[in-house]
Amino acid sequence: MRGIHIAQQIVAKAMEQGKVKKAYVEVGQIANITKEDLEKQLKNSADFEFELTEKKAKVKCDCGFEGEPKTIERQHDVVIFRCPVCDATPDVIEGDQVILKSVDVE
Repeated sequence: MRGIHIAQQIVAKAMEQGKVKKAYVEVGQIANITKEDLEKQLKNSADFEFELTEKKAKVKCDCGFEGEPKTIERQHDVVIFRCPVCDATPDVIEGDQVILKSVDVE
């Protein structure tokens, strides 16, 4: 259900801009939905085009590591990730959100 909710929010926000031809969406690598799953939901939620890109995740750990996390598990609405150096749970810098980047309107 979360995927439907995210898709509906993106469609609504895009439509605030006018008659939409195409919407550009960025999906974080460790967001609560995959790019592929969101793309399916968006196709069922609107009659305009979408272009989705994936944003690589970046984390910072207390051990000093800063970079891409190690994904341990991805379940429905949950991504478990760790520091690839010390296996601790790092702080997310980027790559955990779904963002409507821009909209082409008529």
